[in-house]
Amino acid sequence: MNDRGAEAYTAVATLQRLPARPPVSSLVVLFRFILLGGLLLASSALDAQDTTGAPPPAPPPEAPAPEAPAEEPLRAQAPEAPAEEAEEAEEAAEPPAETARAQGAPSPADTVAEVPLDPARAALARIRAAAADTAGLAPQGPLPPLAPSLAGVVWAQPADPAEAIDELLRLRRDGVRAVRTGLVRDSLLLTAADLLGVAVYQDLPVSNLPATVLLDTLAAAERHLRRALALAEGHPSARHFGLARYSDTSDPRSRPYFERLTALARAAGARTYYLTRFPESDRAAHTVDFVLLDARDGDPMALLARWRARHEEPAGIGAFGAAVRPGREGGWRLPGTPAAQARALENGLADLVAAEAPPVAFFVYRWDDASGETVRDQRAEVQGVVYGLVDAEGAARPARDVVRGFFTGVQRVFAFDAGTAAPEARTAAPLVLLGWAILLGLGLLYWLAPRFGLLGGRYFGRHDLYRESIQRGYDLNVGLNSLLAAFVALGTGLIWAATLRALARTDALATATSAWSPAGQARLDALLGVPLAVVLLGAVLYGLWVLFNMIWLFLLTGRRHRIRPPQALTLAVWSRWAVVALMVAAMILSTLPARTATTLAPVLLLTWLAVEVVATGRMLYDFAHVSRVPMQRAVLVGFWAPLGVLAVIVLGALLFARAELGFLWHLATRS
Repeated sequence: MNDRGAEAYTAVATLQRLPARPPVSSLVVLFRFILLGGLLLASSALDAQDTTGAPPPAPPPEAPAPEAPAEEPLRAQAPEAPAEEAEEAEEAAEPPAETARAQGAPSPADTVAEVPLDPARAALARIRAAAADTAGLAPQGPLPPLAPSLAGVVWAQPADPAEAIDELLRLRRDGVRAVRTGLVRDSLLLTAADLLGVAVYQDLPVSNLPATVLLDTLAAAERHLRRALALAEGHPSARHFGLARYSDTSDPRSRPYFERLTALARAAGARTYYLTRFPESDRAAHTVDFVLLDARDGDPMALLARWRARHEEPAGIGAFGAAVRPGREGGWRLPGTPAAQARALENGLADLVAAEAPPVAFFVYRWDDASGETVRDQRAEVQGVVYGLVDAEGAARPARDVVRGFFTGVQRVFAFDAGTAAPEARTAAPLVLLGWAILLGLGLLYWLAPRFGLLGGRYFGRHDLYRESIQRGYDLNVGLNSLLAAFVALGTGLIWAATLRALARTDALATATSAWSPAGQARLDALLGVPLAVVLLGAVLYGLWVLFNMIWLFLLTGRRHRIRPPQALTLAVWSRWAVVALMVAAMILSTLPARTATTLAPVLLLTWLAVEVVATGRMLYDFAHVSRVPMQRAVLVGFWAPLGVLAVIVLGALLFARAELGFLWHLATRS
């Protein structure tokens, strides 16, 4: 209380302590009460002006901007009051900030100036609003939609979290209930998947590894899986983890890798799978909960039947789609067009609906073409085709309507322009025609050139006379032998072309060249599409190999006893007659069905290699009889240059790349 208030209080107390006096009139009493009231009013006025020792009054809230007067806080319109009274009024009227935030009420700062939300959180808010409207989240057709585990797509997450969340909502509106993608790095995306009811199948970044190399990556894969499990904790949508893609599961040495990671995932309540290329030769299926198969450009139900014929473990389709060749237009009868992609998906999904025992999971490959794979280790990727339901510019292909129709139950029958069928490709015809041309040329050479016929009769009938003819120079003709060398080189090129084209039907060649640039892989694929070009390239390389053998024969004789070029050419060429027989086998191989040709191609290649070794030995054996070089030197030393270097290369590959070579062999013979 200040001094003036004290004086007023003292005055009142003094009046109350006055001694009793005679009664006074009512006018006197009224006068005293008026005097007392005046003193009290004066004291209150002085207190309001003197603010010494009192806290400063609360500043008035900021006036709202002129263009938005409606957002002015309501409490700004209250009468002005002292600071203590204002604080007490605010405490009585508003709960604490923590309580208000817990109840979802805006904080005082929010009521004055609203803070912009993070884009990812804003996208999540849109997800919450969409998930609340279950009827409008995705269309519901008259037909029963596919089961959630069968309504899946392969999806590459956009780098921006907000864009990824928005795209996940677009997938859900198309009826997608499961996505197979890489490891999720943002928990907001998993929260969005929980709200939308989309199961997230996450693939570890482990792919295309041999069994032994797979074990070497176990520690790194375990770290990836532990982080993914920790991030997925509390998210029911993230319960599936892919431990490897396209690695060598045909080798039983891969089992410890999957067993260790599966035990880790099951301890966290998750399930595991892997994507394999070996539907019939898989040896690790029991180590995971289920296996996914790659059915691109094929029949998914037929592939699943092949798996079930050899395995009891459950399996699903990890990738199903039809390739689209950019820029190709036409109806569904022409492969590589968007209409052909849509019709293939329609047929495959119709078979899935009609299946008595559906797969455990089914994923359409893929959502869009915007984010392509960095490593092109698949045959189709090397060929430059795409699979997206949405192209790289964001335009939807007809296949997206097909997938939406089946996933939501809106539609299962579609109409597409049939167009005209593509002309039948006869890629084997050039190889067969070239082989017959070589055989005809050899026949004419034997019939029209007497010297050639005489030397041929001696080679196959009297080999001792053949050696004597070379030693004395009888019946040797450089032109005829050069023509024979050209035929042999072309036959070898035909063998290589038939083998490479058969192996190119698998992923072995694409995996072997995955470290190349995309342009290099594309050039190789384009080269394999022109059989005669492959034959000519092989013929040139083999011709250089024959020339190298001739030079080596010159070096073996020494300076004093050189053999002449016609002698060296005859020895190097005539010992390789067996190549013609293998050329006939290559002609037959090029006409066989794709699966049979792919299985027999490695056999043909190994047979050619064995024939080449035998031919080199025969050449050196005849050389020792024709020249004055001792047999030990001719055979032992002679083998060193032609085949010794090759043997060193093969031995080095077996020592340092044995696992990779074994994996490629398995891809060529088992996938």
